[in-house]
Amino acid sequence: MEDRAVVFGAGKIARGFIGHLLYLSGFHTTFIDVNEELISELNQSGTYNVYIVGAPGKNCTVSSFEAYSLNDKEHIYQSLEQGRICFVSVGGKNLESVAEVISGFYNNRGEVRGVQNIVTCENWKDAGRKLHDFIVSKLDPALKESFESKVGVTEAVIMRSGLSPTKEQFEADPTGVHVQDFWYLPIDASRFKGEFPKIKFAELKDGFGNYLTQKMYTNNTTSAVIAYNGSYYGYTGLAEAANSKEVSPLLDKLFDEINDTLVKGLKVDRKDQEDFSSRARAKYSDYTITDTVERHARDPLRKLGPEDRLIGPAKMAVQNGVELGVLLITIVRALNYENPEDPSAVQLKEMRESKGIPYVLKTVCGLSESDKLYSLILDEYGKESHS
Repeated sequence: MEDRAVVFGAGKIARGFIGHLLYLSGFHTTFIDVNEELISELNQSGTYNVYIVGAPGKNCTVSSFEAYSLNDKEHIYQSLEQGRICFVSVGGKNLESVAEVISGFYNNRGEVRGVQNIVTCENWKDAGRKLHDFIVSKLDPALKESFESKVGVTEAVIMRSGLSPTKEQFEADPTGVHVQDFWYLPIDASRFKGEFPKIKFAELKDGFGNYLTQKMYTNNTTSAVIAYNGSYYGYTGLAEAANSKEVSPLLDKLFDEINDTLVKGLKVDRKDQEDFSSRARAKYSDYTITDTVERHARDPLRKLGPEDRLIGPAKMAVQNGVELGVLLITIVRALNYENPEDPSAVQLKEMRESKGIPYVLKTVCGLSESDKLYSLILDEYGKESHS
């Protein structure tokens, strides 16, 4: 009998990375999503295509799955009961709604059974811990001890990016997903329970906390620097911005800052970190991957959060005596980012204009007036405003 897996989410990463690897590993997968139209299309076709950008010889047609709406509790409960492992790729803001369904499964059954491990696959700090805490908070108290002993809630680092299809690509294949040619899926070993199932390209990794932070403060920080500076200089394509005469020199300086910061702050090997940052630069500078500045700049309120890709590494740099340059410039340009079609950017603009930058630094970035970074940002903001 084939192994079964449950995947909350049916978006680009859920289908184009997690579902892809599960299919290649012989799993039957149940996708769960809020998009009723997509669910219907997937069930009607019974297959979907994964297109590997720049490596068409690796394209794949995925089958052996079914898809259900997040509202279809009975089918979801049956899938969780029959599944061996569950993955969650829904966006960090939606973790609580997934936790409600998972805890509802255990509360409905009156015991803890079914999937043995739940793995978050989010571009979100501490996603595994947050999902765990949400689930436990909604469990029947009598089930909490059993849940803690029987189920692992852990997280993966997602290095493959899903890309938005062109209009022509979408019209030709509405359920197809276009993704990067990257295959490795590291999963935090410390929170995993029992034997790891055979999933191609996935492995349990020790010392995961540093790896997750290293990934976020290298890859995510790189994309933010390209996006906010690219927007500032009027670029629309991400690779176009990354290779531009204005942004490319900023990346040279950025990696000096980031590499020093992570070597000192996380005690990672310098050569490993330099390789990490070189791969990040290559990833976002690749013209064969069609991506936009707007997509990577979207939701500035989250990306300016206390531990996210800009403020997080900047605080670590200050704590470890690393002089800031490009990170400061980028933070200021993120604070000034405007996009009338992005609700987060609209809210940031209203907050900036009505209450001022000090208020934003305190409430969005989590900084206080006594923080050195608070003063550095205000000084840089003043320079930028008068340049």
